Amino acid sequence: MKKKGSIIGIILVLAAGILWGFSGFFVNKLEPRGVESAQISVMRLGFTFIMMSLWALIFKRDVFVTKKRCVKYFVGGGLGMVGSSIFYFYSILMTSMSVAAVLMYTAPIIVVVLSIFIFREHLTFLKSVCCLASFAGAALVSGIVGGVGTVNVPGILLGCAAGFSYACYSIFSSLALMRGAKPLSVTVYAFGFATLAILPFGKLPSLIDKIADDPVIILMALGQAVVSCLAPYVLYTIGLKYTDASNASIMSTVELVAATVIGLVAFGQSVSIPAIIGIVLVIGSVVMLNVKLPERHKKQ
Repeated sequence: MKKKGSIIGIILVLAAGILWGFSGFFVNKLEPRGVESAQISVMRLGFTFIMMSLWALIFKRDVFVTKKRCVKYFVGGGLGMVGSSIFYFYSILMTSMSVAAVLMYTAPIIVVVLSIFIFREHLTFLKSVCCLASFAGAALVSGIVGGVGTVNVPGILLGCAAGFSYACYSIFSSLALMRGAKPLSVTVYAFGFATLAILPFGKLPSLIDKIADDPVIILMALGQAVVSCLAPYVLYTIGLKYTDASNASIMSTVELVAATVIGLVAFGQSVSIPAIIGIVLVIGSVVMLNVKLPERHKKQ
């Protein structure tokens, strides 16, 4: 049974969000070497799937044993991974990174709404406030507030599609877990289907040539796969066993805060006053959402 509000779930989801924030670090290292965003996604998903599969084959083969009724949820979770990457990539091309990032973070709102109908979760006043606060904070941190970036209707729609796809991973993973799937099984199978779906977009012959000319690309891609993909997805999926999907999705917006701090420390990127306010809003929403959760868990 899912233990709503467990401190374990809170820690796992927040840790996942922080690690996801490192994704931009590796992207900033790979793009100057001529690796396109779609190719980065192929390596990120593909290497993660390979590493998880090898580990499971050696140490935990029962990960591959699952119930047939869960397969459709694995497919849905995998497509959610791919959709968020592809739609996000094209949204950036048609608008800007800041606009696309904010639209991606419509995901918590989408999860909250869908959870009302799918999981019969209650839309409390606190959850509503936290959801809106985290989205507002994301907008401030990414810089869209104040007129930064150019938007157009197709780009906005693609950005929203990225957010919807991102939300689907939480929803489908929760459904699979509720039906008895193991957390690691959910992650492995989702990555498997995600890898198959994204391969056609990776321009593999070109990617192989780039790797042959610059082998360091492989090392960076492996680092990205472990730090910003393998570890956070495992932590997040396990965390879903201990907290509501809507709560987890809201808490994962800490990724933007982590990305901002990493950009400041690693690349000397400046942080504006609105961004600082956004960081406070995101952290504040996480604290507000969970400050009373341990008490509720204790009463259960």
